[in-house]
Amino acid sequence: HLGQAVTNTYLDVLLQSELIDEKTDFELTRGYAPMLEGSYVDYRNYIESALPAESPVLFGLHPNAEIGLLISVCDSVFEAVFTLQGGGGGGDGGAAAAGGGKESVVKAILEDFESRLPDEFVMIDIKGRVREKTPYVVCVLQELERMNAVAGLMRRELTELQLGLSGALNISDAMDMLITNLHTNKVPPGWLKVCGQIGPTGTYNRKSLSLWFTDLLVRYRQLKEWAEDPQVLPPCVWLSGLFNPMGYITACLQVTARAKSLPLDSMVISTEVLEVGPDGIDEQPEEGTYVHGLFMEGARWDTEENTITDSHPKELFPPMPVIHVRGITAEEVDDEGAYQCPVYTTRIRGPTFTFAAPLRTVKPPYTWVLAGVCLVMQSD
Repeated sequence: HLGQAVTNTYLDVLLQSELIDEKTDFELTRGYAPMLEGSYVDYRNYIESALPAESPVLFGLHPNAEIGLLISVCDSVFEAVFTLQGGGGGGDGGAAAAGGGKESVVKAILEDFESRLPDEFVMIDIKGRVREKTPYVVCVLQELERMNAVAGLMRRELTELQLGLSGALNISDAMDMLITNLHTNKVPPGWLKVCGQIGPTGTYNRKSLSLWFTDLLVRYRQLKEWAEDPQVLPPCVWLSGLFNPMGYITACLQVTARAKSLPLDSMVISTEVLEVGPDGIDEQPEEGTYVHGLFMEGARWDTEENTITDSHPKELFPPMPVIHVRGITAEEVDDEGAYQCPVYTTRIRGPTFTFAAPLRTVKPPYTWVLAGVCLVMQSD
């Protein structure tokens, strides 16, 4: 759907009647007017000689897009070099499998992770505090169970590896792979799979292992506070900290649909960007929910003008203020002056699409389609 929207937008912007009207000053791009007549050879020569050098701006993107591309290429090169330099240990058992310096590094990481890895939630106690199983309560219970699954898997694998490095167990292929992942600062695929951050097309995670683990601890902290009373929502939910953010958005729509005695499939998402950050929110609204933790890619949000606007140079992922998400009916939708901004869980687009957030824009919406503007929940 999104790919078709981009294609249609290019066609709408470029295939206009002015394209063959010699009396207009229409340009395909800045400084490149269409050639009105000539032979095939003339057109080919004109394209080869007059077409501006390829750049992000030529396709409607912000110049920052080239910076982002170069950073990604750089990261990939250094990751490949570091992985090749680190090598891999054999699987013949004991400490020898990890190899000298690598073993000491991995042991230090193991000790650090085991000391900071939180205990699993006691679900029986938490469910005992539930007075009514609302959609929000169902959502938080699912998040708690997912966190328990992640923490439990990590603890088991780290404990087994500790025994393997001490010589109490033989180093298996799985342990050897974990050693390599810990040494190269990459998140093990098994951990990502439990988190829902890996799929048929590959990993959706862009974080290094150390940043990913820190992020996991912050997720745990939000869930721990929420689990104290599952019936009461946090004043502003860190949407990026949920394993299934769309589950929370769906819960919001379900609550509204039930309150208005409407079918769920008649509800659509409405968003309003506030002027404050999460610290400026004391409680949830009467209708809908407050969320934060989103970043904009390809543009930025102008709080003073309450609209999407061009990015500042070298500012790749400006944070968004708090967003008020509500469920409304299709009859209440007003698309005029709104850009249907896709929201992704990470910078890897496509399979990480969550929902489309209508955001106010003064410029024509096609401006942001061509610029590839979206909201992401993880900026790294």
